Amino acid sequence: MVSLKQIPASIAVFALLLVVAAPASAATRGGGLVVPAVPKVDNVTCVSGCNGIRESSPGGTVQLTGSGMTNVSTVLFRSKQGAVASQPGSSTATRLEVRVPNGAVTGRIRVRSGAGSTSSPSPVVLAIGPVPSAAPTPLRLVDASTSPRVAYQYGARTPTLNFVIAGGRPKNDLRIDVVSASGAVVASLVREKVERGSVQRVRWSGKKGRKPAPNGRYRFIVRSIDGTRAVVSKQVTRNRKASPFSFSMYGFIFPVRGAHSYGDGIGAGRGHQGQDVMARCGTPMVAARGGIVYFNTYQASGAGHYLVINTFGTGGKSHVYMHMPKPSPLKVGSRVKTGQRIGAVGTTGRSTACHLHFEQWTGPGWFQGGTFVSPFAALKRWDRYS
Repeated sequence: MVSLKQIPASIAVFALLLVVAAPASAATRGGGLVVPAVPKVDNVTCVSGCNGIRESSPGGTVQLTGSGMTNVSTVLFRSKQGAVASQPGSSTATRLEVRVPNGAVTGRIRVRSGAGSTSSPSPVVLAIGPVPSAAPTPLRLVDASTSPRVAYQYGARTPTLNFVIAGGRPKNDLRIDVVSASGAVVASLVREKVERGSVQRVRWSGKKGRKPAPNGRYRFIVRSIDGTRAVVSKQVTRNRKASPFSFSMYGFIFPVRGAHSYGDGIGAGRGHQGQDVMARCGTPMVAARGGIVYFNTYQASGAGHYLVINTFGTGGKSHVYMHMPKPSPLKVGSRVKTGQRIGAVGTTGRSTACHLHFEQWTGPGWFQGGTFVSPFAALKRWDRYS
């Protein structure tokens, strides 16, 4: 190793200056500076001063969702002169809100980071229109409830908001936002010409665009089409422990629906390829994730009555359920929903106690070119919230 004493004084001073000149906040990796990632805009949603979900007016507020939002220093709107800038307000890593500046015209939005990097145009167009006329009286919710309070991707029941609206016009155009715990709008649904006093039911598919939304807490927010949030009557929330608009969404459910413990995992000294979940024989068993039934058969020397499901939205992963007391009623090729009853815990085949032997295989699936992986961490995670 060469010390500074062995380096000419002029070079040593220059090297020290380089170290001092490096920004204190800059992260390093492998001896070099890491340049902050360029922010990316995935969606644009009008929040206030709206004429539609993606139609705002000068002075209104829009929400941008994507990645690297905390790095954004400037939001660029299209204008007749090329672009007009606005400074973002509140922001998180995945979203920010910004005021639509005067001079903005219909077009796609770009963002610029503090380091000077500019994003690609937003995939959606923000329309700029006139300032919306105010409703004669604010919208008011006089009844509301959401069910189920816990929902699952590809499940039998999707989150549904039931509500009754009062105030406003005799007929109102409504916008119902699905908002994550961080405050990001992940989906918006529009209802046109809703009659005052009518009962409304709005379902959410559980998707953010075309992809399943992440695990977490969500809530419905009812607005008029200009983005103004409906007023909630006190009788809607009185004597309720939880908000009538909130719910949770998860991707998987724990498959054994009863008291259980964990047995052998991968290996276990005998080439074990799954995780055992010990439970009483007859304990109901459900699909941990919806999908298509790939196998439903019997193996006397090992699995007993077993079922293989190729799961939806997981890149071709398979779930395998073994040792059921009798054949699952599901036919090969049939569609299964998350949480749907598929059978029960048993001890058929090569088994000495009542349990579910559960296997998880990577894409393209069970004995279709996939590889078995330990499902233990996933099962424990599903067990915590199921």
